Amino acid sequence: MDRYFHLYLLITSLLLLQWLIGYSSAKSDINPDRSSLIAFKSRISSDPHNILSQNWRNESNICSWIGVTCDSRYHRVTQLNISSMGLVGTIPPEIGNLSFLVSLDLSENSFHGPIPTSIFNMSSLEVLKLRNNSLSSSLPIDMCKHNLHKLKRLHISYNKLYGEIPSSLEHCSQLEYVSLVSNNFSGIVPTQIGNLTLLQELYLGSNNLSGNIPKEIGGLTNLAGLDLSINNFIGHVPREIANLTLLQLLDLSKNKLSGNIPKEIGYLTNLQGLGMSSNEFSGPIPATIYSMTSLEYLDFASNDLNGSLSRDIGNMTSLHRIGLEGNNLIGEIPKEIGRLANFERLSMCCNIISGSVPREIGNLTAMFGIYLHNNALSGPIPKEIGRLVNLWELQLEYNYHINGSLPKEIGNLTSLSYLLLNDNKLSGEIPKEIFLLNNLLQLNIGSNQLSGSLPREIGNNTSIQDLWLHFNNLSGMIFYLILLFHCYKKCSGNQRGEESILLDI
Repeated sequence: MDRYFHLYLLITSLLLLQWLIGYSSAKSDINPDRSSLIAFKSRISSDPHNILSQNWRNESNICSWIGVTCDSRYHRVTQLNISSMGLVGTIPPEIGNLSFLVSLDLSENSFHGPIPTSIFNMSSLEVLKLRNNSLSSSLPIDMCKHNLHKLKRLHISYNKLYGEIPSSLEHCSQLEYVSLVSNNFSGIVPTQIGNLTLLQELYLGSNNLSGNIPKEIGGLTNLAGLDLSINNFIGHVPREIANLTLLQLLDLSKNKLSGNIPKEIGYLTNLQGLGMSSNEFSGPIPATIYSMTSLEYLDFASNDLNGSLSRDIGNMTSLHRIGLEGNNLIGEIPKEIGRLANFERLSMCCNIISGSVPREIGNLTAMFGIYLHNNALSGPIPKEIGRLVNLWELQLEYNYHINGSLPKEIGNLTSLSYLLLNDNKLSGEIPKEIFLLNNLLQLNIGSNQLSGSLPREIGNNTSIQDLWLHFNNLSGMIFYLILLFHCYKKCSGNQRGEESILLDI
């Protein structure tokens, strides 16, 4: 019996000793994490919601602190998330001592100063989110060479970071998401970035990057989002971009890219958003573009494109918005555009578009903006435009050859705020229905051939802030009396003088 009792005591003692060793180890391991977090707290100069000052107390367990997550076995800090707390301060180098840290999120605060190099030595880190702060430093030239090999997500956008994108980024081979948007990065995009074959999203927009878009970017075959907009890239778009068959977003707008739009872009059948505006592209719109049936947003504005819009645009049934303004496009607006049931915004101003506004445009009942001004359109405004009950803005000014009468069906456009039809050849009387539009802010029908008296309903319209009726053939005593009353009522209630009225008196 004594032998069993001694054996029981021995086993119990061993278990107790093992627990004490584990507890002692956990206690000793917590110490560097505690001191790191206390050093971090000491660098906070403003804590407007008193989150850290009231919760991060020395006497409490750090694993219970707000924003701190520990693992259950060793009680080491694995996640630190103090995003969107309005904190102001700097990031201390001691944060690199959180050696078990998997995720660090300090985004949406006001941290300034450099990113400590110790962060780039964290071997367990998988997620680094520092976006939307005021951090200012360059990235280490040997970034990812020695550590960060587990990093999957790098969010450091909307800061004041500068310098070049280090080519050593390729050694963070597990990266799936990289965003450097809205910083001051310069230099070229390193060709080695093409080795990040697991990358799904790459956002480099709004920096000072230059040079060519590297053809090696075609190696990122898992890429779903690519943003290189608002930089200084030059040269042609590499045809290797056709390899990115999973791509859903491609934004190359506001650069200095030139040459033809490559037909290979039309092979990206999963693309939903395509932005190539404000470059120096020339030539026609490739025929392959019209086979992109998943495309919802297309922007080729402010380039030097020529040719006409194909009737095949009617096949792009997912299209919501199209931006073609500021090119040299000719030809007519295809009537097949009426098939695009989800269409919301048509912008083709400042081209050489001719022909009439197709009556099929009345099928696009989701439309909120039509911008066809500064073209060579002719013929009447179709009465079917009155079906567009969600229309907010209609601009047909400076076509010079749009004629016929103003359709009274415009009075059905109860959401309309801006109606600009000036500098055309519209004739006949102004329908009273226009002045019953209670959301109308600006009406410009000047420089036409309108005649007759102005409807009495103008006197009851309190929404119009800018009224332009100049250079027409309007007449009648009531015209002048109503206008004088309208001008007095509008201008006397506006101390800033923002409302205006221009008449042909």
